[in-house]
Parts: sequence; C-alpha cells; structure tokens
Amino acid sequence: MLYLTVLTLHNLMRWVVLLAGLWALYRACRGWIGAHPWTSDDRRAGRWFALALSLQLLIGGVFYCLPESVAWLAWTNPETVTREPSLRFFVVEHTVQMFVALSLAHAGSALAQKGRNDIQRHRRSALLFSIGLLITFVAIPWPWSPYERPLVRLGWG
Repeated sequence: MLYLTVLTLHNLMRWVVLLAGLWALYRACRGWIGAHPWTSDDRRAGRWFALALSLQLLIGGVFYCLPESVAWLAWTNPETVTREPSLRFFVVEHTVQMFVALSLAHAGSALAQKGRNDIQRHRRSALLFSIGLLITFVAIPWPWSPYERPLVRLGWG
C-alpha cells in the first residue's frame, strides 16, 4: 500500500517538475530575448523549479528505501544492477541524472542572483534551466522509452 502511494506521488510529481521547469525556462528566455527586467516573478519561477525537483528527489528517496522497490534489490544484490539494463537505468542512471538536473536548477537560481545586469541574470538562468530540464526529460521513463512507465499512474493503495 505504501509502495503504490509513494510510486503514484512520484509519478504525479513528474508533471509538477516539468511544468515548473517549463515555466522557469519560459520566464528566463522571455527576459533574455526580450530584454525584460529581472523581477521577483522570475526569481520565484526558478525557485519553484528547484523546489519541485527537490521534492521529487525526496519522494524518490523514500521510494528507493521501500523493500518493494528496485533499489532495494540493488542494495541486497549489487552485481545484478550492472548486468540488468533496466535496473541500472532506475538505480544508477535515473538517480544520477536527476541529481544533476536538481543541481543545475539550484545553480540557475543562485547564479542568476549574482548576475551583473538583468540580461545576464536571464541568460544564466535560461542556460542552466534548459540543460536541467533536458536532463530531467531524458531521465524520465516515458512510455516510448526502453524503460517505459505509464504517463499517469493512479495506483493509490
């Protein structure tokens, strides 16, 4: 029951992460290309993206600690992970990619604050948010990927 609940939350949170990331990237690109002033809404958009990724990582961490998860198998039998591509994706690649995306989102928010002018703030956040969002998109097990998962999982226990 807990397993399905956490899995469902993790699945649904992906959409929050993507929406927050797209919104932050839109605000950054709009400001950079349109030479708009850096506002508190721009700062907030980046922070929401980083917060959404942080919450997703937290939910994923809880999920990985459950005995029913693939990570549990990896911790009890690590050599299996290196031989099985699906396990390697979820336990190693997915996790590392999301840590990198989270780091880029936080860096985009932090470095934008240190920009000398508004254009530089928007440019820094646009570049870091776009790379973070791209990595996030690649790390998601989409239905068309080799490690497919449903777009929406409503398996509340």
